[in-house]
Amino acid sequence: MPNDIDGVSYAEFTDPRRFLLRDESVEDYEFRLGQLLVDLSPANSLERRQVELITQADLDIDRQRRIISGCLQPSKVTGHTHRAVVEWRHASHRRDDDDGGELPAAAEPVFGDRGATPAIIRACQAQQATIDIHYRALSEAERRRRMAIDLLLQLQDRRARRAVPDAQVIGG
Repeated sequence: MPNDIDGVSYAEFTDPRRFLLRDESVEDYEFRLGQLLVDLSPANSLERRQVELITQADLDIDRQRRIISGCLQPSKVTGHTHRAVVEWRHASHRRDDDDGGELPAAAEPVFGDRGATPAIIRACQAQQATIDIHYRALSEAERRRRMAIDLLLQLQDRRARRAVPDAQVIGG
């Protein structure tokens, strides 16, 4: 992606490597920022900063959703919950002639498997405090995003009003 869009240089923004996690891409962040710059058309540095804050809030929303999803995926959970999922999957696939042998090493993702719901519930119960923290962080990121958008729209409205000449009273 080019380093500027409509004459706006990314050098004016916070370096995304300061807040991105290892599994998050600088290029994806810059693409998202670039798209919002085009869509929201900031006219000055204050408006550009608001677009950056909106982009960062978007990124945080996606991050919190990924974390919550990761906590609820039985195949990604370790410890007691992971063991419960493996046991459940083993029991649900056991045949009558199976002697009970060794459990599989890891459970595969169970997309679309309604029988996985009990395992997901156990994962949720085992990590309820962690999940609650991330839901609160998700809600806060969504609130920050709404506030940043609202402030940007107020700034743009104020700028547009300044461009309209004052009315003159004619006659009397």
